[in-house]
Amino acid sequence: MDFETGNTGEKGFIRISEDLDSEQAGEALRRAFNKVYDAGSRTIVLDLSDVEIINSYGIGKVLMCYKRLKAENGVLMVKPLKGFVKETFELLMLDKLLPVDQD
Repeated sequence: MDFETGNTGEKGFIRISEDLDSEQAGEALRRAFNKVYDAGSRTIVLDLSDVEIINSYGIGKVLMCYKRLKAENGVLMVKPLKGFVKETFELLMLDKLLPVDQD
């Protein structure tokens, strides 16, 4: 379970291609985040457009990424959200915490 990662200029990105609803998926996100973070990115964009389901495993790892970046004045952003993931972010008020990347 690997996610696509990379850097485009100042921003790093993580494209998640499956649901974030298991411990394995959460750990895959953590590994992908560490890869981008260790490459020096302090603005990281999560592309959740292919994610249909997210639960506490996924939310926990997203918040871990947010806290780690925030501690170094970094920013965790998301691509525009849709469906259940958007509803979950709104319910938990994560949409107020994580800015949307419009690029």
